[in-house]
Amino acid sequence: MKAETIIHWVVSALKPFRRNKIPAEKKIRAVELYLKGLSYRQTARILEISHVTVWETVQKLAKAVYQPKLLTVKKQRNSIAVDETVIKINGKKRFLWAAIDVESRKVLAVWITVTRNWWIARDFILVDGAVWYKSAFKSLGLSFVHVTFGPRNSIERWFRTVKERTKRFWNNFRSGDWRRVHRFVFLFAFWYNFVRVHSRFGDPPGDVTEWLQEVIPELS
Repeated sequence: MKAETIIHWVVSALKPFRRNKIPAEKKIRAVELYLKGLSYRQTARILEISHVTVWETVQKLAKAVYQPKLLTVKKQRNSIAVDETVIKINGKKRFLWAAIDVESRKVLAVWITVTRNWWIARDFILVDGAVWYKSAFKSLGLSFVHVTFGPRNSIERWFRTVKERTKRFWNNFRSGDWRRVHRFVFLFAFWYNFVRVHSRFGDPPGDVTEWLQEVIPELS
């Protein structure tokens, strides 16, 4: 299924855009080009619209997708890999956390924090050897698996995919509101789950129709 079709379904269900002189199809194309790696201005030039329109379009879809705060359908998971990486917001170091289903490669959760410690790490289960993970599980009386390679490769690949996109602006988000940054990362994770073709599967890891069936009742 084409990326435009998947995004069109989401736009039709969530209705993030107001009706105006710019067709929804052009806005959908703008989102696709931007998430694939083009800048706002590059996308604007291709579609012959303003870069502000592209920015507003991406922000509106990101806010709509983020509203239910679900990146995939709820189900039992056999193993989850968790890690964090450094990003910058207005030149200041921040930590981007992610949790991934090892089997399906779906991103389950993302978050951005100013620091990293056992309070933040306490809900994660398949981890690296960092002390904050050990402390988190000790505090909960839970066991965990310390994995350096193998299953954790899925989350390392996810971070590489994110950095391939963010390196276009030197991994530094310029925003006075960190929530916009988080919504962008959330939208990118949604793109990764339901739109971007995964080399292992030949399709996206997730089924967007299942996601819509679960989130629409929460929004009504």
